[in-house]
Amino acid sequence: MLVDHLGAFAATACYDELSVQDVDAAKLRVLDLLGAALAGVTLGNGRLLLPLVQCAGPSSVWGTHIRASMRDAALVNSFLAHSTYLEDGSRFTGGHPSSVVIPSALAVADAHPCTGRQLIGAIVIGYEVFLRLGRAIYPRVVMKGFQSTSVLGSVAAAATVVNLLRMPSPHSAHALAIACTLGVGLKAALHSSGSQPLQVARSCEGGIVAALFAAAGAHGYDAIIEEGYFNAFGDGAGTCALEDLGRRFSIGETYLKIHGGCRGNHAPIDAVQRIQSEHRFEADEVRSISIEVDSVTHSADIATPASGKDAQFSIRFGIASALLNGDASIFRFTDDAAAAPRMRALMSRIDVRPNKAFDKTYPKQRGARADLVLADGRQMTAFVENARGEPECPVTADEIARKFELLATPRLGTKTRRVMGLVMDLEALPDVRVLTSCFDPGARSCQPPSESL
Repeated sequence: MLVDHLGAFAATACYDELSVQDVDAAKLRVLDLLGAALAGVTLGNGRLLLPLVQCAGPSSVWGTHIRASMRDAALVNSFLAHSTYLEDGSRFTGGHPSSVVIPSALAVADAHPCTGRQLIGAIVIGYEVFLRLGRAIYPRVVMKGFQSTSVLGSVAAAATVVNLLRMPSPHSAHALAIACTLGVGLKAALHSSGSQPLQVARSCEGGIVAALFAAAGAHGYDAIIEEGYFNAFGDGAGTCALEDLGRRFSIGETYLKIHGGCRGNHAPIDAVQRIQSEHRFEADEVRSISIEVDSVTHSADIATPASGKDAQFSIRFGIASALLNGDASIFRFTDDAAAAPRMRALMSRIDVRPNKAFDKTYPKQRGARADLVLADGRQMTAFVENARGEPECPVTADEIARKFELLATPRLGTKTRRVMGLVMDLEALPDVRVLTSCFDPGARSCQPPSESL
């Protein structure tokens, strides 16, 4: 049964099996995810959720002075990270593994001290379970109305926790089986983007609960994936590739974002920016822009965003921001910007439509075509197969470092460079709590609890 294979893999795989590329990919994604979450704190995205934290404990709530239970810390950190829609993702699963895998890993590492190498190994294992199961159910899972991050997140988080706690078989298989029942989210919730991250956060929390429940002796159904999971979220005949499990890791296939907002916005932004870089014109010179995307991308688009949150799912807003401001960073997605007359005027000249021809190559390609007409009558066209940040057109480590500094400095101040250094040298860290202790902006130094020294 699949849970037996995946559970054994989650319990036994370790850092020593990873390539240098796998390790580097994991560190970049930790840095990237932390930046996204800290930006969420700065933007006040957790103001309604933070007061609901009730259980004090050993795990840090990033960017705050709060120490909470593993469950509460993972819930809040996952919510904050996903609330900015800046984390990495996979076009082959339609999901964002970092927002469930990394918060669960760091919450557990605070409560059960581990080395940087152990943390890296657990994160890569969590990614692997997310990405392999995701390929088996995507895009059918989205076509059925579910959000793939929530569906996959509980199982991936459970695998991460299993690995960190070195849970033996059969407990590890039971953990994943139980987790299969705890991750559900609806794609329609994306139209309420301020609350939607809670379904991802609950999936992250659910993975931790499933692992701890199994460790206490609870059993899950060994055929839950074949008889339940694939039927509910896939086409009923899904298969999860196992032949190279533990010999090849997929974490490097996820994309990293440069622009803010939903990933579906990014190829259109890139296409328009390509035209602008080649022809040099100002936003006010634009008469019209026609954008074509695949049907899945178009279905998530909010044509007339009423708020900054809505704007994160608006292709028109992303393009207009890039033309008016020179970028589409997360700090551009505000209520004031969404209502600004100049922004609204430019957005009204942008048309977005689905192109069925693009569906034939989705998700291998998630591209966009832009046809732009200037006021003087000049016409220009650009097509991009995939947005920047995909493995085919990667961003550099320096670009991710600059992104992290931009996102983290408003919250961490002078500690930003320290956190960056610890993450980029994570494999040498003897206690991950040295890193997590830096997440409290009020702490004078980065030190783990004294008993670990």
